[in-house]
Amino acid sequence: MQGTLDIAAMPSAAHTIDTSGTLCPYPIVETARALRRLAPGEVLCVVATDAGIQTDMPMWCKATRNEHLGTFRDGAAFRSWVRKKR
Repeated sequence: MQGTLDIAAMPSAAHTIDTSGTLCPYPIVETARALRRLAPGEVLCVVATDAGIQTDMPMWCKATRNEHLGTFRDGAAFRSWVRKKR
């Protein structure tokens, strides 16, 4: 899901996880696990090769009330930014 911003406009991430080579639901499960270690307001960057992250991440963020900042293709992978809300 390409947003109106570009990848260079994304904020610095407090933590980055790489879920490359895995399929749904692993990237989302690992996102949830990583966000538990972050403070509210901190940003997580998730690297994934599963194209499903383009729809899964925004939906998961909405369901969990975290903020989906954007998901962008980066070569063969996707990078998704999430801000922890609570």
